Amino acid sequence: MTIRRFSRAAGISIVIALTPPGLHAADQWIEVKSPHFLVTSNAGQTSARSVAWQLEQIRSAISVWWPWARVDLNKPLAVVAVKDETTMKALVPQFWEQKASVHPDTVWVTGPDQHYMIIRTDVQAQDRVYLNPYLTSYFSYVSLILQQSVNRELPPWFFRGLAGVMSNTLVRSDEILVGPVIPWHLEELRNHPHLHLAALIKVTGDSPELRTEDGMTRFDAISWAFVHFLLFGDKGAHADKLERFAVLVANGKNPDVAFQETLGRADDFEEPLGTYVSRNLFSFNRLKIDTSTKREGYTVRSLPPAEVSAGRALVHAALGRSMEARGAIAEARKAAADAPESFVAEGMLLDREGKREEAIAAFTRAIDGGSASAYAPYRLAMLLWPSQLDRDTFTRMEKLLGQAMAANSRNANASAALGEVRGILGSGDPLPLVLRAITLEPAEASHRLTAARVLLRLQKYDDALKVARIAEGLARTDEVRRQVTEMIGAIEEAKRRAGGVD
Repeated sequence: MTIRRFSRAAGISIVIALTPPGLHAADQWIEVKSPHFLVTSNAGQTSARSVAWQLEQIRSAISVWWPWARVDLNKPLAVVAVKDETTMKALVPQFWEQKASVHPDTVWVTGPDQHYMIIRTDVQAQDRVYLNPYLTSYFSYVSLILQQSVNRELPPWFFRGLAGVMSNTLVRSDEILVGPVIPWHLEELRNHPHLHLAALIKVTGDSPELRTEDGMTRFDAISWAFVHFLLFGDKGAHADKLERFAVLVANGKNPDVAFQETLGRADDFEEPLGTYVSRNLFSFNRLKIDTSTKREGYTVRSLPPAEVSAGRALVHAALGRSMEARGAIAEARKAAADAPESFVAEGMLLDREGKREEAIAAFTRAIDGGSASAYAPYRLAMLLWPSQLDRDTFTRMEKLLGQAMAANSRNANASAALGEVRGILGSGDPLPLVLRAITLEPAEASHRLTAARVLLRLQKYDDALKVARIAEGLARTDEVRRQVTEMIGAIEEAKRRAGGVD
């Protein structure tokens, strides 16, 4: 059954995926660049261009259907299009190391520097008419867009339900199909009990329903069904209401209040949803192809041996496979002694191992060698952060963070850090940079904390307290809550000492 070939839990890290030596030695790896995607492939130009074109179409469909969504990812996404299972196995061997494990056709991974999508191009011809073989990776892609598009954490039912509906998007030669039925969700709902809707919409990110694989399976099924019903059920009668709900929540409104104002009572949907799930025919959306992007115009570049090996080193470094990573690093440097991305991979390994000084040296070599990575200068700056004021070190950090921003202007972490460093140095107005980080990642509490520190240093106590209180509402871990509490205390103490005047 096709379902079994999908990976349901691809939460690992990966970077440019290339084969080890001896495997497909005659393969030519290329890089295809479209307006918004970078595809690395050993499947040939035609397949690589097609993958890039399809992703451009999906991005366009999301922007048309959900105008409030911020479709330009803050952390880069690179796509690896491999030609067969053998190549996939070489890149993510952990899925083949245990008996009866899932052998995925697609794997989504997030590294400290980038997001990556690995897909097998040879399964496209095998897909069902209305079932996307890359569904789990598309789910992750849509999830990222949703996460960065809102000013607060989305309610899980809406977040995972909408990502589930959008994940089954298929691009044909003349149209885009969005939201055909996902059969295993129907099977789950028809054969097992599920949450009532009133309980579903109350689930939060730390609720018990989301702590186990079985619980997540049940939750995803009912969330997908509810969103699918609201979009397509009753001849689309609820779609505009769901759109208004999404806009309100995206702009920061309390989800419970937004639900009441737009959709009404959850209990009122219980019976109609049950009837909807039991039916045999379902609607979905058909959109026109975006003709503004032409696959023939995408640039193509052959990858030299040193870059191949360095890319493979980054794969294994992000996967935590240190032995394979170090072997690939050695191969890269044999092909080109100064292969800069191999030093990025080495820096990631050493950083993970807690070898701070060695990691600093590796990231420095990467940058001096001309690495294109935005992560290397950002991480190096963070590793250099001194415990006490040291103007020379902070000046070096300012330069590094500027390099990180030049390599990726949407790097929210680098923007926030650069703002804070400039505030410490007094080398310019720090607030625009920190506020940009908040704009890029409005639901991230750490950026608000950085803004609070900058405002405290500027003696803008009331503004600092206001931002810290927002961070308090966004905090999702005990550690962040502790940091917020300490920050609020520090601001209040500073304000008291200053006589309560900004």
